[in-house]
Amino acid sequence: MSDTIHQIITERMIAALQRGTVPWHKPWQAATGRPRSMSTGQPYRGVNVFLLALTAAEEGHDSPFWGTYRQIGDLGGQVRKGERSTLVVFYKQVDVAHRDQQTGEVTARRVPLLRYYRVFNAAQAGHLPERFYPAPGEHSEIGQPQALLDGYLARGPELQHAAGDRADYHPATDTIRLPLRAQFRSPEGYYATAFHEAGHSTGHPSRLNRPGIAAFDHFGSGAYAREELIAQITSSILCAQAGIDNPELFENSASYIAGWLSALNDDTKLVVAAAAQAQRACDLITQAEHEATSHATSTTQPAPDGSETVPAASTSPLPGPRNARHGRAADPASDRPGRAAGLPHRQPAPGSGRGDMLTHPAAAPARDTVPGREHHAQARSCLHAAGDWQAEAG
Repeated sequence: MSDTIHQIITERMIAALQRGTVPWHKPWQAATGRPRSMSTGQPYRGVNVFLLALTAAEEGHDSPFWGTYRQIGDLGGQVRKGERSTLVVFYKQVDVAHRDQQTGEVTARRVPLLRYYRVFNAAQAGHLPERFYPAPGEHSEIGQPQALLDGYLARGPELQHAAGDRADYHPATDTIRLPLRAQFRSPEGYYATAFHEAGHSTGHPSRLNRPGIAAFDHFGSGAYAREELIAQITSSILCAQAGIDNPELFENSASYIAGWLSALNDDTKLVVAAAAQAQRACDLITQAEHEATSHATSTTQPAPDGSETVPAASTSPLPGPRNARHGRAADPASDRPGRAAGLPHRQPAPGSGRGDMLTHPAAAPARDTVPGREHHAQARSCLHAAGDWQAEAG
């Protein structure tokens, strides 16, 4: 049954991509802020942000508040006849009995359960209190992008600027490398790229220890695709929190969308897992800001009374070599934070005189159609081409 829920979410994302909408590129409307729970007032997290933001954009809902049919009724409201609900999910840790096949010993093992329920936007109901119809900007989370970045770098990786056309993260030295600020066409392009590489850096073993960084297996794997999506979602969320709203920042080309359609069809758990990891990455990067304002958000969404629940198989870390190298392109000329969907150009092999860190040019123009095999036009093959990773067995 959990596979069914993952499939429903994946189909929702695929449908958006087929319409030319990339769900993780604009997580929420700047005027309304993140989707919020009527019962707690807290923002939704993880994949729920995209599920609810998609519905809000498609249906024109201008309230950030969402609640179940029962919650809306308890608040004195009434969902209008014919309105459709939106599915949201959350994980809950539960203990289950596990029997060792060799010894027969039974122990308790904690596993995640994926629960789901359905909610309506306040705009779909009448007679709710006025607080659920806030004025534009009342719940926006506009911050200073440099403050967000500085707060993380003060306790995180080192940031280096160098003239050139490369942007990447080096796990071995825990260093983010970016082109000079002057090479970017806009400040928005600079911060989108910086946030993307900062997202990768949260996977370092000393931080969140993600398999895509700490134990990368091979280019084109599920771990690779997931790590790229984590970084992209992280950058998008941080841009939204910093008030950066420029549709030209992120790649929406036909090849980009084709690549992700292929990846989602191959792995129905990709979006849910990547969104959860990106949420943790954003929490880590914005930790200093939260501490400064004494503001913290819940790590799970509380299940409302009477919610439907479905168990989910846990997402286990993917095995792989212990050392990974990662690099990705910035695109200062167009202010796009790198090649799309983790599908970069083919790179020279180790030992070719460029060191053990595979990176690629930043200033290559974006294309809606890519003529050469060295580019990422074909959906499936692009996920298995040589790229901006290098892994070595540890």
